[in-house]
Amino acid sequence: MLANLKLAVKRQRKLILIFFLTIFIPSISLSVFGIRAIRNERYHLAKQIENEHRRAAQDLKSQISSQLEELGSLLEDLAQTDALVQQDMSGVKDLLDDEIARNSLVEQVFIAINGQEPFFPLFQRVSYVLRTSSGLGPEASLQESLKRAHYYEFKEKNYKSAISVYKGLIDRSKNINFNANMLANVARCLMKAGDYREAIQIYKRIAGDFPESFFSTGLPLALISRLQMASGYRNLGESQEALNTYLDLYRDILLMQWPLKEAQFKTYASLVEESIRDGFEEKQPEVQVEEYKKEYEQLKILHRDKLDEWEVVEDIKKKIIPELRSMQNPEANRSSPIRYHENLNSRDFLLWAVLIPGHSGDRPAGFLGVKISEQYLIEEVMPASIEKLPSNHSLDVVISRLSGEILLGEKKPSAEQATTTAFFEDNFPPWRIEIFLSGEETYGTLDLKRNFYFWTIITLVLVLISGAVLISRTIAQEMAVLKLKADFVSSVSHEFKSPLTSIKSLAERLRDGKVKDADRMNQYFSVITQDADRLTRLVKNILDFSKIEEGKKEFEFVEADIGKLVTQTIEDFQTEEIAKGLRIQTRISEDIPHCEVDKDALTQALNNLLDNALKFSPERKEIEVTVRRDETSVIIEVKDRGIGIPQNEQDRIFEKFYQGRNAVRQSSKGTGLGLTLVKHTVEAHKGRIEVESQVGEGSSFSIILPIRKRRK
Repeated sequence: MLANLKLAVKRQRKLILIFFLTIFIPSISLSVFGIRAIRNERYHLAKQIENEHRRAAQDLKSQISSQLEELGSLLEDLAQTDALVQQDMSGVKDLLDDEIARNSLVEQVFIAINGQEPFFPLFQRVSYVLRTSSGLGPEASLQESLKRAHYYEFKEKNYKSAISVYKGLIDRSKNINFNANMLANVARCLMKAGDYREAIQIYKRIAGDFPESFFSTGLPLALISRLQMASGYRNLGESQEALNTYLDLYRDILLMQWPLKEAQFKTYASLVEESIRDGFEEKQPEVQVEEYKKEYEQLKILHRDKLDEWEVVEDIKKKIIPELRSMQNPEANRSSPIRYHENLNSRDFLLWAVLIPGHSGDRPAGFLGVKISEQYLIEEVMPASIEKLPSNHSLDVVISRLSGEILLGEKKPSAEQATTTAFFEDNFPPWRIEIFLSGEETYGTLDLKRNFYFWTIITLVLVLISGAVLISRTIAQEMAVLKLKADFVSSVSHEFKSPLTSIKSLAERLRDGKVKDADRMNQYFSVITQDADRLTRLVKNILDFSKIEEGKKEFEFVEADIGKLVTQTIEDFQTEEIAKGLRIQTRISEDIPHCEVDKDALTQALNNLLDNALKFSPERKEIEVTVRRDETSVIIEVKDRGIGIPQNEQDRIFEKFYQGRNAVRQSSKGTGLGLTLVKHTVEAHKGRIEVESQVGEGSSFSIILPIRKRRK
């Protein structure tokens, strides 16, 4: 194989030299220059993108900072209003409702007046607290009657007498809050007495007529009244009314209808929520529970949100405001903006606060501040600002805390280093802005579709690959031809050598007079003749193949008796191969018509089939030759009992020089041209050849010739 490779390369050296001089060397040179040009362009592109991303980061910072500055300016203006300076909290609430409440950037507002409890006007009803700061107790003249009513209710359980005294107290007092409490006492006694219907009516009156009244403990009367109403409905078995009342009360508590303290809010919100849940579990037949569950689930979400708000309020009260006061400048006589950020209980606080001027103007009275909604900044403001960024290339923006926690965007593991990293002024917000090339783009692949050098290199690579493939295929074909030639020469040499050796040996014996017997001499002459005929057939096969390859093979068609032609061919073949123990059984139908054929060519084809049948039947040298017809064809079938042909080789046996694996193992030499010539001859007669074979059982070749007259 190595020798064939060297010979093939040597024969194609001119083609290889042309490939290297005209394709390979110029392509490599141009590719080197192209790669250097791409590297230079990549460098300039990286600089361009870096500058572009730097401007984008600056634009993003400016957009966010401008919104925060607008909020700060609004706070400074509000801090100078008369309502805040005069500490008119009712007016302050109205002012904040108009200016800030609808600002999605604001999460909480707080007012911290020096020496006072901080107010959260958007979270609690401050004005209500101020209006109910007095008038809690009864008048002195009514004390004895109230004690007597308590005695009837709690000691003697005489609810009727207690109710009578409570009603008398209502007639004698003009204090609205006191009278509301007495009505609540009446309703309580009715509940204890089992008169739930009357008690419910009184509780409805309290909730409607005295919405801002409260117990001496500070609990709103309206809240407790509605809670008792729901309990009364429950005792009456009116589950639907009870559930409606609980749901309405739950909603009002969560919407901060009353100025509850944190402990009160948590207690009563949880109490009502538990009562609603118990109402669902009771499964009263007149209540369609599923109708209320959707509203209940929404209220539970609001409940969780309010608990979070309470935590924020408490953190601002206990930790943020003391810190802000420690930062206050005693000499400041005007509102000064303070930007503050802190992480408390795994929650980030972004606050903007301004000083409230004092009455005398010598020192600030306190702070007006807001907690900025980080969620709104991240989920709404940032994405909208990123969409507005001008850029010639798609980009990915990642916003993260200084600690590394990602707030917006995603860092892809395969991404290159950020082209730009920026921070906000004074780290407010305390975030990092990183900009990456979008998706799978990198400096090495960006805009390659528009790069002339890139496509030039791709073209050169394709040319190189195509040339290399062409050279490889040419050399491979040359090697295959050399191998075929070598095999052919070897086979033909063997085919010639055997009969020539036999002829020479017999001729020498006859020449030297060593054979005296006339019969023996005739036998020698017969063998010499047979070997000469074999050589003649071999030469004829080779010459015919050569003519076929050159397209010069001509056929002479004459009308012939196919049966006689086959019979004569078999007799001649048996005469030649009689010494090999061959048996040929012939079956020829009587209705075989005459056909126009080339007698010599058809005889040669039949001889090739018989020769193969004999050659590849080492044990049972039995051949069956059948000639029959059908409606359109004459069929000549040659069947042997030889080694057979594998299924995967049956399509290749008619290729020139091809010999199957079984044939090679059989060590039967041949030129590999016999079946090729048979196929060509049959096709020249407008017929076809078919093969059926099974390994170890033998093979059957059928020549199928059409029954028709040849046109003159």
